[in-house]
Parts: sequence; structure tokens; C-alpha cells
Amino acid sequence: MSAYTLTRLRQPSPRDLLNIDLDHLSDDLMFRMTGTLEQNFKSVLRRNKAGGVDRIARTADFTTKIRQAVVSQSRYHIEG
Repeated sequence: MSAYTLTRLRQPSPRDLLNIDLDHLSDDLMFRMTGTLEQNFKSVLRRNKAGGVDRIARTADFTTKIRQAVVSQSRYHIEG
């Protein structure tokens, strides 16, 4: 999630990850990312209670939803 947020790329390459400025990973940004994660997780859990918490978190669909939510949110503005 941090990689998607800090690179603003849907598929960051290893080179993109090496160029991340960790100073941008502030407490405020972490709080906002956690909120996005929680919101999406609760949404999936409401639709699939039988799936279980751990099983849902490990699915490719959930990972894709998180990536899309992070990439599409303009509220993750990071000063360059």
C-alpha cells in the first residue's frame, strides 16, 4: 500500500521502489492509508462474512481493490 501511495504507480518497478523518499511516509499519511485499508476491508467483510478476516486479506481481489483505492485517491497528495 505504501509503495502505491508513494510512487503513485499502479505497478511500481523495483527501480521505482528504490527511488521512494521515505521522508514522505509521515504519521499523517500512514493514518490516512490505514483509514482507506479499514474502509475497504469492512466493505469486503460485510459482503463476505463467511470468508473470514485472514482469508479475505490474502485474496488477490482484495489486494487489487486496495491498490485501486490508493492510486485513485487524490487525498494522498505528497509534497515533492
